[in-house]
Amino acid sequence: MSDKRQPQNNAKTGRPTGSGIPIIQINQAREMFQNTVSARIPGNARGRDRETQGSVMSSATTSRSVPNSSASFQHSQSIKMATNMPKTSSNSSQVHNHKHNHTHPHKSNNPNNPNCDHCGTVIVPSPVASIPAKDDPSVTISDWTITTSKRPILSSDEIDDWTEKLKLPIPEMIFGNSKVELINTKTNWSIQFNPFEALSHVKLGDSGLRVSYSEKWINSKLKTSQVTNTEEGLQFGKHWDWSYTTLYNGTVSGNSDYEFVVNNDFELPIEKLTRRDPILFYDDFILFEDELADNGISMLSIKLRVMAERLLLLCRFFLRVDEVLFKVIDTRIYVEFDEDLVVREWKYMEDDYKTVLKKCRMNSNDPKKSLRDSNWVASVLPLKERICEVLTIKEETKKTTE
Repeated sequence: MSDKRQPQNNAKTGRPTGSGIPIIQINQAREMFQNTVSARIPGNARGRDRETQGSVMSSATTSRSVPNSSASFQHSQSIKMATNMPKTSSNSSQVHNHKHNHTHPHKSNNPNNPNCDHCGTVIVPSPVASIPAKDDPSVTISDWTITTSKRPILSSDEIDDWTEKLKLPIPEMIFGNSKVELINTKTNWSIQFNPFEALSHVKLGDSGLRVSYSEKWINSKLKTSQVTNTEEGLQFGKHWDWSYTTLYNGTVSGNSDYEFVVNNDFELPIEKLTRRDPILFYDDFILFEDELADNGISMLSIKLRVMAERLLLLCRFFLRVDEVLFKVIDTRIYVEFDEDLVVREWKYMEDDYKTVLKKCRMNSNDPKKSLRDSNWVASVLPLKERICEVLTIKEETKKTTE
């Protein structure tokens, strides 16, 4: 009689039992690994939400998950692995359009964010823990230098200082020293977006916006901001826009010969922005956020993508007050490098909560998810106001040169 043991079958499924790994798990692991490698490749078409009319800045996958110490090496390795992988979808033909071309139209200004040797993309890995925490990726294209700075939330001393200067309690989560800046070294012109200037545009008067918890929430803000509970302090607390609505459209340098001139007939070139141009530099971060005492959310965020010929920056204020209203205030900066064209488009969109909720239920199986998505909300809100400006040389400068 043979001593070979017959494989035992599972009583419920009838499948053989044993210590081996089922083939389905192996295939899932391979697919997960391929997706991870693909996600680390800047410019990959998968995961991009390209900008269309009425929508916002596209998102792009970056190599943030690569450690700083070996970012360039692992980025190159991921390119090689992805290129050698079998093509399993229509996107695989675009797994990487990186060409082995070492002449790039741009350069990185930060050694922690090197250019990829294959495609020139600025590698922006996750920041390394340091004291103080710093992350300042920067890139230069032609006469333009683009820099983003990301810092931790303000300290208690900084919060007290800001509260005194701004004359209002600041948001719960504020990255006060974070910013994005675009500088043209040729014309000495620059524009910057930072949270302090944004909050300085918050109205100190009563906004008239009310929710059931507003009175209780204002009183709690008075306590956390260490404002004395005197009549003066109480009036101080009540006379400011607790939703942090800001009409901020950027801080422009005042020592340049150029200025923005209103031209509402100008439209952003959607056909150029929706092209699949490789994204050389991308960043996305929050300047401030507040949950309005569980009555919604107020948030100011930045998205930036830089291509070889142009860039697009989006500064978005998103407000949701539950059972009351939605607001989206977008400022887009569009720069065409070769044409020295700079455009600033400012949009104000608003609608009541019930109207947006009704649209959401008609078009989504998950209303709560959609109501938290600023992109979707912006796509359904009616436009209340739009201002488009083009950067032009000042009249007095023209006369002097003539």
